[in-house]
Amino acid sequence: MFSCTCTRSTLVFLFAIAASAPAHLLHAAMDPRFELSPKALEEASAPKEAGRTGKHAARHRPRPGGGHVPHNGTTYVIKAGDNLHKILVRSFGVTVNQAEALIGEICRRNNIGDIRRLKVGQRIEIPAVGSTAKDSGATGADRGPGAPALPVAGKTFSLPMPSPAARDEEETLRRIKGAWDRIVPPQSDLAKPLTLHSPHFTLTLDPQRYPMFAAMDGGRIVVDRTNGIPPLIRTLIEEKEPSVRIVSETPANAGQLWAAMLEAGGFYSVEENFDLEFGADPKLTVHSDFKIEKTADSLVNQDAVLLNNARQPLSPAVRGLLRSEGFTVFEPFAAPRPLIVRPARIIRQVGGLPQPELVDAVLAALAVAPERDRSLDVFGADNSGISLSVRADRSFVRGGQRYVINRFDGDAVTYTLFRLLEAKGYRVITLDRQDDFRRSTEKILAGMKIRGSYDRHDLIREEGLPYSVQMSGFWLDDPSLPGGSLFLTDLAVDRVVRSLLLEHGFDIPTR
Repeated sequence: MFSCTCTRSTLVFLFAIAASAPAHLLHAAMDPRFELSPKALEEASAPKEAGRTGKHAARHRPRPGGGHVPHNGTTYVIKAGDNLHKILVRSFGVTVNQAEALIGEICRRNNIGDIRRLKVGQRIEIPAVGSTAKDSGATGADRGPGAPALPVAGKTFSLPMPSPAARDEEETLRRIKGAWDRIVPPQSDLAKPLTLHSPHFTLTLDPQRYPMFAAMDGGRIVVDRTNGIPPLIRTLIEEKEPSVRIVSETPANAGQLWAAMLEAGGFYSVEENFDLEFGADPKLTVHSDFKIEKTADSLVNQDAVLLNNARQPLSPAVRGLLRSEGFTVFEPFAAPRPLIVRPARIIRQVGGLPQPELVDAVLAALAVAPERDRSLDVFGADNSGISLSVRADRSFVRGGQRYVINRFDGDAVTYTLFRLLEAKGYRVITLDRQDDFRRSTEKILAGMKIRGSYDRHDLIREEGLPYSVQMSGFWLDDPSLPGGSLFLTDLAVDRVVRSLLLEHGFDIPTR
C-alpha cells in the first residue's frame, strides 16, 4: 500500500490556515484532488498504540444519525464532492487504512473503472464492514482458518482469503510481467518501493500492491489495479516524479491493461489490431492484438514485436514465418492447442494441366474412373446393313446414369451426333477447347448434378484463432464424395499454408 507521512506541526499549521481562511475563498481555491478529511488527517497523525485489543480497541465510528453499517452491506447515493475515501471515512466511520482495503472490493462490486469519475446520484453498494473489518473482540477463531490479519490503528483488520477471481488476476499479472520483462529490459530498482521525498512529506508505494514495470524510455509504470491511489497521491507522484506513469486498469481485462501499459510504455510505435497478409491466393492472414516498434529502427533491425492475448497459440509454422519477417511473437496466455479429431477434408490440386488431363484429374477427385476414346453405338446393324457409332472422349457410369464428356469443335454434324447420344440415354457434357479449370469443372459438376460454386473460401477460420487461410476453388459437400467433403483447386500451396492445412485436419494427396 502507499504511505504518506507529515509532521504533526505541519498538519496543525495547515488546519490553522484553513480555519482562518474565509469559507468562500477556501472553497474557490481548493483543488478537489487535494481535499482531505480533517478527521482522516487527525487519525493519520495520532500516535498508534500497538497491540490494543479487546475492550480498549478502537470501534467503528457511528454513521450520521447514529446508525451503523449493516452486516450485509448497504447502498449509498453519491453526492457532490464525494469520493470513496470520504464516503467510507465520514459516512461509515472506518479508518483510512480500512477504507483503502475496502475500495478494491467496492470497485469490483459496482464495476467502477475509475474512482475519479463517480457521478452525482450514482448508487453504489458498500460491502458489509463487519464481514471484513472485525470489531474489537476479533480473534483468529472469528476470522476463520487461514485468513491473514493486518494490525490497523490498534485493532485487528481481517482480510478474506483471495477469491478465485483474485487468484486469476494475480496469474494474469504474473504472465503480463513475464512477457513485459522480455520486451523491455527490466530495471534493477523495480522491486524496491517507490519513495518520493520533499521537505514536507515522504511518500512510499508498496510494489507488491502497486507493481512497477520498466518503460522503454527509462521511466516507470505503476499499475493501480484496484483504482486505489487517491487523487491527492496521484497528483503528488505526477508532479514530483513525472517519469512515473500510473495505469489504472484491472487484470480482469487483460486487453485494456495491455493497451494502457503500452500507451505509457514509451515505445516508438504501438498499433492495435494489426493484421499481416502473406500471399494473394491462397492468402494467409495473421492477426495480432498489438504490433510494437520499440525504436524508430525496429523494422530495419527486425526487432518488432507482435503481442497476442488469444488463448489459442500461433502455429509453429506461422511463428517461423513471422520470425523470418523480423517479428518476435509473445503470447502470454496461449495454452497448447487440444487435439481435435475432425472429419476428413480432402483438398485436390488439379492445376497446370492440359484440358484432357485436367478432366481426368477432376473425375479422379470425384472417384470416377472413365473410359477413354470409346465408340458408342447409336444405330446397330440391321437389315440395311448400316451401323453408326460416336466416339466419346470420356465415358462412365455413376449412380446408374451414363455420362459422356466430349470436346465440341463447332461442327454442326458433331453437335447432331451429341444429340443422338442424349436420345440414347447418355448425359452429354460438352466442353469448349478454351475452357479453363474453372469453366471445365463448372460444366462437369453441373452435368453430374453435384452442387458446388467457385469462390474464395475460408479453409481455416475459427473463433479465437489468431490466423486464417483463404483459397479459391470449389467446395463440394456431397454424400457420394469421398469423405463427403472435397475442395478442388488449381492453385499451388506453399509450405507454410500446407503445414497449416495439414495441422487443421485437411488431407492433401499428391497426384
